[in-house]
Amino acid sequence: MTHPPRSATPTTRLGVVLLAAGAGTRLGGVPKCLIHHGGHTLLARTLGHLKTLASAPALTIDTVLVLGHHAPAIEAALPTALAQAGLPPSALRCVHNPAPGDEPADSLHLGLAALPAEVTTVMVLLADQPWLDAHDLRETLQAFQQRPAGTTALVPMVDGEPGHPVVLAAGLAQALRATGASLRQWRRTQPAAVYAWPAPNRHPVDDLDTPADLDRLRARTGQAWELPASGQTLSPPAPQTGSMAAAMPPDSHRPRESHP
Repeated sequence: MTHPPRSATPTTRLGVVLLAAGAGTRLGGVPKCLIHHGGHTLLARTLGHLKTLASAPALTIDTVLVLGHHAPAIEAALPTALAQAGLPPSALRCVHNPAPGDEPADSLHLGLAALPAEVTTVMVLLADQPWLDAHDLRETLQAFQQRPAGTTALVPMVDGEPGHPVVLAAGLAQALRATGASLRQWRRTQPAAVYAWPAPNRHPVDDLDTPADLDRLRARTGQAWELPASGQTLSPPAPQTGSMAAAMPPDSHRPRESHP
């Protein structure tokens, strides 16, 4: 999605890689970005937040959606998601990971390769983060723009836990593509180049991996968040006690999928 700058301030061309290639195994094998409430999926909500972010002065956004498992279901839902977000079909580009596995770095590289060469900054988002909104995205981007000298990546941190969105300088994104390294591997070898930004809330680390996560979302919002119908016939993972999951405090820690 591209919006013209509104001032003489130098324009930031932001490339957004939205990762939605996962199998959603621990939720019974469903496309997690199609979890929905009130007729709106997580995907539609995320696209709406990106549209709001794109209205900022001197900012243009190019969005790439990386699909893998469940690509047909997500593509079928995409026109509605775009319409609900107020975006035209040309607002994003879809790319497919033909062999998505447990390592999200492959999907990240595909997304990076699909971005225009002119992007100056890259933001990496997960498609199953229900609490992130446009304000969070704007704060993260501003923190990157004000990052310490010598750093080329921002990773939001919550109590020592890395989250998303991750923001990369364009040069780093190109280097990751050239070497084939994952962001996690690069962070281990270049810690001084990473700005571990203390996030102001838990939104960067709250995603939906398990039934307990979905129960927690329902409990905290009081809303009937539902799994996509396409996954209802699949075998669910081992059952978890819904009442215990709902009673867990918002700051409880839990295992998360690998950081790309």
